[in-house]
Parts: sequence; C-alpha cells; structure tokens
Amino acid sequence: MRAKRPPNIVLFMPETLRADVLFKAPYRPQTPHLDQFRAEATTFTNCFSQHTVCTPSRCSMFTGLYPHVHGHRTLAHLLHAHERNLFRDLKEAGYHTVCFGKNDLLAEESVSLSFDRVNLPIKKAQEHMANPWPQGHRLEKSFLYGKRPGTEWKDFDWACIESAVQFLGQKHEKPFCLFLPLEFVHPPYEVEEPWFSLHDRSKLPEPVPYCGNEKRRYARMIHEAYGLNGLTTDEFREIKGIYYGMISRMDDLFGRIVRTLHDTRLYDETALCFFSDHGDYTGDYGLTEKWWTGFEDCIINVPLVIKAPGKKPEGACNRLVEMTDLYATVLDIAGIKPKNRTFSRSLFSSALRNAVFAEAGHLPDEAHCREPLISSGIYREKTHLPAKDPAVFAKTLMVRTNQYKYIYCPGEHHELYDLLNDPRETRNCAHDNAHASTCEDMREMLLHWLLDTVDTVPITWDKRTF
Repeated sequence: MRAKRPPNIVLFMPETLRADVLFKAPYRPQTPHLDQFRAEATTFTNCFSQHTVCTPSRCSMFTGLYPHVHGHRTLAHLLHAHERNLFRDLKEAGYHTVCFGKNDLLAEESVSLSFDRVNLPIKKAQEHMANPWPQGHRLEKSFLYGKRPGTEWKDFDWACIESAVQFLGQKHEKPFCLFLPLEFVHPPYEVEEPWFSLHDRSKLPEPVPYCGNEKRRYARMIHEAYGLNGLTTDEFREIKGIYYGMISRMDDLFGRIVRTLHDTRLYDETALCFFSDHGDYTGDYGLTEKWWTGFEDCIINVPLVIKAPGKKPEGACNRLVEMTDLYATVLDIAGIKPKNRTFSRSLFSSALRNAVFAEAGHLPDEAHCREPLISSGIYREKTHLPAKDPAVFAKTLMVRTNQYKYIYCPGEHHELYDLLNDPRETRNCAHDNAHASTCEDMREMLLHWLLDTVDTVPITWDKRTF
C-alpha cells in the first residue's frame, strides 16, 4: 500500500504584529481574510515570544530552544551549520523547502542546508518611504511616516507574495514547506490607500499612558531620546491608525495566499500557520517600535493561528503557549520525529504550560553584542543609548502566568504586574509588602526554568573507539 503523502506546509509570518489588536481590542483592524481563516483553524490567543527582537525570537521558535540555551541573543548571530532548525529537519525528511522573505535566521552556510530555494523570481519595484521629517524636527525619530503616495506599492512584501503565488501554481512532486517572513507590519508606520484611511482614528483604543517611573530606565530613555515626550495624543492615535492600516494591507496579502491555495486545490492538503515574531509599542507607554528588554504584552504576546489536515479546529484557545512550541507542532503535522532534544511542545498534544518565559539583554562586557553605532536616521538612538548607558541593556528574565508577570533584572528594580487587576501593566507592585511572597514564588519559577533548560543532551549516544 502506498504511504500517505505528508501535508504541505505554508508558514505566513508578518513581522512585529501584536496579538491584542487582532484578538482583544474593542476596535480591531479590518482583517476579513484572517477572520475567515480563523473560522477554520485554531487561534492561540495567549501565545508569547521568547525574545523581543526578530533574530533571537526566530532562532528560538525554529529550534525549540531558549535564547540562553543556544546563545542567540543578538541581531547579528544567526543559526550555523552545527545547529538544527525546523527547515533543515523538513528538508532532510524529503520536503521541498522554499523561503521568500527576510533572512533574520540563518548564517550563510546554513541556507543551503535548510532551503532548496530562497531567491525571489519576482522582484520589488519600490522601496520604503524616506523619512518625511527633516533632521531636528520633533517627529524625526518617532517612526511616524504617514501616507504612501499612490494606491499600489510593489514593494518587498508584494514581491514575496507574487513569487509565492507563482510557486504555488507550479507542479509539486514532493510535499513542500513555503516560508513567508514579510517586512510588514514593522515600522516605520507607513501605508498607502485604501489602507491608510481605512480606520476611524476616533474609535481606536486610548494609548496606554507613559509610566516611566514604574518601568526600568529604558522607558524614560526611549521616551525622551526619541522625542516622544513631545507627541500629542492625536499623533499617537495616528500611529495606531497607520499600524491598523498596515495590518489590513498585510491581511490582503494573506488573502492572496489563501485564494491561491484554493485555486490550485492545495488548501485541504496544506497546513497553514499564521504567526509573528514579536509585537510593537505603537504609542503605548509613550513609546514606539520595541526595546530589547521591554516585556509588556504588546511586545511579547503574538498571534498564532494554525490549520492542519486531520487536526480538528478548536476556534479560540486561551491556554498559555510559547512560540518555541511552533517547532514541535510543525514536525508533528509533518509526521517527523525531532533529531535533537528541545523544549518545544506540540500544540496538538495534551501538554499544558502554567507559565511562559522570555529573556533578553547582555552582560556589561559583551560589547560585541551591541549594534554598531549609527550616526543618523531613526535607529541612531537605538544604537547610542546602550553605548551611553550599558546597564539599559542588562540581562533580564520574565515569567508570566495567567495572573502575574514578573520581570527580574538584577541591575535595576524588579517588576511585578497583577494582570487581572492591572491588564495594561501600569502599576509595578514588586515592592509592595503585600506581594512579597508572590515575587518570591515567581523568582523560584525562574530558577526552576533556568535549571530545567540550561542545556540539552544529544539524543544519540557516541561510540568509544578505544
């Protein structure tokens, strides 16, 4: 009897996408294609990334290992040939693996080990907008760019999706894995019509107010160095409105993939996963973009929606999950056993988490981990702040349960948020006597987590030759 062919796999990953605006906000961006897909899939509304920056987050989700295990805590250090990853496992198991998008994951020697194809057959015709604000303008570093001219931008994301559509329309001799890591909805905040004007600014959620005294020093430093202390409430609303429009444009691209899967009759035999690597402040807490050691839910709570052949959709699932779980889940869908030990759990198993973890930061003498200094542009301050004050980059750990979030940073004050009574995380109660035992319990959870995940032992035993 002929063995059943494994399902195809499509991994659609917009960057910098918050889960709360999709699942929890009272006024949400218009995402008709994602909404339709969610009706046929399982949506994990409480999924959390393990790092707040793209490369370390992706290295974790595609290996099932935490940043402190594999040492990927920077933008510059990618997965090397001696390190296994999801795409290499799929390729070695007989999948045709293709990536159209950004490479924030693989070092040069690992690309051919993991992907059969990465070059875009269809090229972009447009770049991002230039910063509309001149040097010295109060909005220069705000990431608020505004409306793109025209109504169709054939940018990098457009080229990725058009290339994917072309690929899906071809004949496939083997099961395939198509990975689409896009640029949107990463700031700068810019989008063309009709997406720019799609959302009524007056209906958008109120930005979480600046509360720098409750946070560690990064909040005050970003707020002031980026000039965000000079933005008005309406300007912060405009940032959110553009961000919503960027999400709707991304949803339109996602719809193009879903329609193509239906048109090519691949939809029913394809597992489709929609997820992101981390979120974005979008004006909340008086901040924009992200920060390495900022662990607010708007940064670490990311969407994860999965449809897989033979797996019954559950609708909205509120249990705690991590993006590390993507690794084991996709291998489970493909029917592949992992070749190494990880901390990933298939979301189709009965294994439950009572807490999720994240981490970031560097030691004072890890100067090689910091980004090179940039003399101008919107990312100048991001590179200069750690050089001025290395402690703003201090190593930091986070543990989150359904009720509490605890952030441990020995170089600064700790943070504890009661998420049931303070879901916006504006009141740090780590130093309240009434919460002393809670802090102690959360530190104990961090200690056990570090002890349990400090390393991995290979699955195979070595033979002694003498």
